[in-house]
Amino acid sequence: MATSRGKRRWFVGVSVLAVVLLLLLVRSCGEDCEDEGVAATPKVTTTVVVTATPSPVGSQIGELVDAALMRVKQTGLSVAAHDASDLDETPAADWRVCFEKVTLSQVEFAAVAPGAPCPDKDGKPIPWPKMPAVKGVTYGKAVEMLGADVGPVVLEAAYQDEYGYDQDNKFGDFADWKVCFQSIGPGQVLKDRPGITLHAVEKGGACPSNKGQYKDPTNNPAYADPAPGSDSGSSDADRSGSGGSGSGESDSYPGDKGGCPPGGCYNPCPPGGCR
Repeated sequence: MATSRGKRRWFVGVSVLAVVLLLLLVRSCGEDCEDEGVAATPKVTTTVVVTATPSPVGSQIGELVDAALMRVKQTGLSVAAHDASDLDETPAADWRVCFEKVTLSQVEFAAVAPGAPCPDKDGKPIPWPKMPAVKGVTYGKAVEMLGADVGPVVLEAAYQDEYGYDQDNKFGDFADWKVCFQSIGPGQVLKDRPGITLHAVEKGGACPSNKGQYKDPTNNPAYADPAPGSDSGSSDADRSGSGGSGSGESDSYPGDKGGCPPGGCYNPCPPGGCR
């Protein structure tokens, strides 16, 4: 019994000693392990590259030239702007950017004047829209057709003695009025979004032949009633004139016609004697 316990203690002691020796061996390897073929854990080195080149701001297409130039200048890049059309004018602060060209050192904008559409390409003519024919359509439809190509679209009554007024309203009380006249003719260029005036009549009404007419002529301030009895007066004068000529009184004196008129003369004997 005592011998068995002694063996177990001896075995435990030897095991502990072996572990201690192993730890000492690993610790002592240190820098010499590489020479004996033991691979060391590699070290990772990170290199951070810092560039001083400023990056431009996001796209400025659609922005005003003044704001776009200011944002780019804040990045440190040089910036310029030119006319996007074929007119080669100098852009103002309120022009709008259509195109932009970005390089490592410069940003250049191509812009158009307020209200002008962008050309298809930089340096091409501005594609101004043209006035459509809206005569005969309703006012609401005309407003929809003209859209953003023009300024205010105003409705006025086609007759001077009727009331009608609206502006840019597709669904108002006058939306179903029929357009009779348009202030800008079909096919004309709508440059700089001009205002449009449309003269119209109520739904189902007939258009006047010209602008400025009155539906009821008596409402015209220049209208004058005919003089009472003017027709009968002229007839009486005509009748009195014709009656005087039939009396024969003017023919009682010879002279213009010579001789005596029918019925004799006042002088009983004409020159040459009587029978």
